[in-house]
Amino acid sequence: MLNAYYSPLAQCLLLTACDSQDEIKRKQYYIDGQALYKLHCANCHQQNGEGLAGLYPPIAGSDFLKKNKELVLCSMRNGLKDTIVVNGKTYRQPMPANAQLQALDVAEIATYIYNEWGDEKTITDVKTVQKVLEDCK
Repeated sequence: MLNAYYSPLAQCLLLTACDSQDEIKRKQYYIDGQALYKLHCANCHQQNGEGLAGLYPPIAGSDFLKKNKELVLCSMRNGLKDTIVVNGKTYRQPMPANAQLQALDVAEIATYIYNEWGDEKTITDVKTVQKVLEDCK
């Protein structure tokens, strides 16, 4: 019944008041990542992460997501031209680069997709992402 009495900001503050600093940071990355995902990724991978027919692979329930985190992080900024296999299905459609994404943006999107569809409940740290992005240039 929080909705009837408190604004969304007050609800957020009430619900996170007892969370650790790490959990608050994870939730913030998740929320920001969700917005960035909708802006940069959902057009192809869809809002629900299920992909688009045979063109764009799913993120939700993706074996590729779980086995290739560094490649996923790198692909968010640099794109992907290689053929990939996701859940036994081959995808040849190139993923365009998003060169404007900063390491923090990639970390937030990764936190969102891995928490939403990758069975993780942790943050994808920006320092880890920076290292991966440096190595995949």
